[in-house]
Amino acid sequence: MDLRQLRYFYHVAKNGSFTQAAEKLHIAQPALSMHVRRLEEELGVSLLLRGARGIKVTEAGNRLLKHASLILDELALIPDSVRDQSTAPRGFVRLGVEGTILDQLAVPVIEQASSLYPDIHIRLIESMSGYLLDWLQRDQLDIAIIDGRHDTKGFAIHRALSEELCLFASTGFYATKELRGDTQDFSELSTLPLIVPTPPHALRQSLENAALLGDVRINPKVEINSYSRIKELVRLGLGVGVLPRNSLENNDDKTGAFDIWHLKNPTIERDVYLAYSTERPLLKATLAMAQLSWNVLRELVRSGEWIAELSDESDMPPLDHGLAQR
Repeated sequence: MDLRQLRYFYHVAKNGSFTQAAEKLHIAQPALSMHVRRLEEELGVSLLLRGARGIKVTEAGNRLLKHASLILDELALIPDSVRDQSTAPRGFVRLGVEGTILDQLAVPVIEQASSLYPDIHIRLIESMSGYLLDWLQRDQLDIAIIDGRHDTKGFAIHRALSEELCLFASTGFYATKELRGDTQDFSELSTLPLIVPTPPHALRQSLENAALLGDVRINPKVEINSYSRIKELVRLGLGVGVLPRNSLENNDDKTGAFDIWHLKNPTIERDVYLAYSTERPLLKATLAMAQLSWNVLRELVRSGEWIAELSDESDMPPLDHGLAQR
């Protein structure tokens, strides 16, 4: 057995697929299969069950996977341990950001990282929170900025901020002409043609939870996950939407002004979190980018660029606070 075989087996087991593991490792799939098969022959046990629906790890394979995780984690820590800790963070960091947060966060994070950590190469990946957590679990991401509440098994998830969700419509829209004041009862949503994200989008889940709490039935007219497309459809008078207040009042995408209402009974918020895996160590570059991402999220709120409320300081992640502090 050698480290290469162990690493190959680890990635196949974690990805549940020879194809995905081969792509990640930049190796031909037949060669990858051969190395894993030789490892099985050397150990005299079956490590993986290969089927039409993918790969399943055997009991023996799970035992080896635990050893492999520890060994590879220790191996990954060697460079940072050996180098002078005063050296600047360097390396490759994969940062996943929920699509509706990306526009607000991407530029300031990359701008500050370029200034503070010129030797860190950032790969920024946009997707829905559920996919980001799945990729984080599969070691396809190092850090994720997500919204909504999720299963935290195997993750550290720290709430950075909360933002209000508001009802909005194009000015003079027929279905909202009778609405008075700047605050509406959540039950009004049951009478309006809603344009909202699809399940299991975190914003849609917040709406469903509030509807259940208030015994309100909501019947979406259109379901679409893009915030910009929701705003465009609402601007065209095809329905009303519910989106974060920040995305409506900081309206730089030229989709037009809206009538905006706060919601009550209940009010609705979405939370934004920093997430990373607790099943493997964070390297110096990852620690630096995690701390920087956290700092930027909070700076945006303090400066008024993001209309939201900061979480309590007790939610601060236990990262290396000597990195990227401001």
